[in-house]
Amino acid sequence: MSTFFERIAERYEELSSNEQLVIDMVMRARDVDHLKIKTITDELFVSSATVMRAARKLGYANFSQLKYSAASAQAEHTAPLPSEDFGTITGRIISEFDKTMQMLNVDKVAEFVDYLNGARRIFCVGSGSSVSVVSDLTRKLKLLDYWVNDYNELYSIRDIADLAQADDVIVILSLGGGNDLVNQFLVRAKATGAKIISITGVGADSVAKFSDCNMLVYQAPVPRKRMRSRLMLNVAIDVVFEYILSHPRSQK
Repeated sequence: MSTFFERIAERYEELSSNEQLVIDMVMRARDVDHLKIKTITDELFVSSATVMRAARKLGYANFSQLKYSAASAQAEHTAPLPSEDFGTITGRIISEFDKTMQMLNVDKVAEFVDYLNGARRIFCVGSGSSVSVVSDLTRKLKLLDYWVNDYNELYSIRDIADLAQADDVIVILSLGGGNDLVNQFLVRAKATGAKIISITGVGADSVAKFSDCNMLVYQAPVPRKRMRSRLMLNVAIDVVFEYILSHPRSQK
């Protein structure tokens, strides 16, 4: 039987825009076990029938089954993490930082910034734990008067293909390569002629392959399946930000 997230990856595009909003809300819910249909209908201004259709289109008999499946997936993400002693944690972070700084060579950073400087509009994309890093990058670029917005919901990422043009740039931040559905949306957006630049972990081959420019950050293996620090992504965007400050667009 498919897991909750596998069903979303397989069938999300079959949902209407309102049904997608319903599923997005279910995925965001912190305590999905107690999420009620009325809460969804009141917040999203959709009908209860829309909520039920969204559940059925994902292969569930009713909303309760959908909630149970989502809660099980949520429990996997919040399971107790294996412990590490303080010395192991700090040693790993120091090692990751050293290796990441070696990988962020000046030519690659300059190329990345050149794409930003040449863009009419910038679409910053991230999902899951990378959302906070995307928000930070968007905030920094706005401070420097770039036209930039961040996109972290599936329906908004899907719509980039309808918005992007040949002189736009899509920035992807992804430590592990994202998910197949998001990547499909972004490849479709690239077909408009927009350029894609990315900052990824060393194992994110799926994103790197369709990027026009890719910068890598290092992350050591950790005794956790799902939750991983995005610290090295933050390091990379800070390097990009500092490079832009040192090389203003007017001088390029």
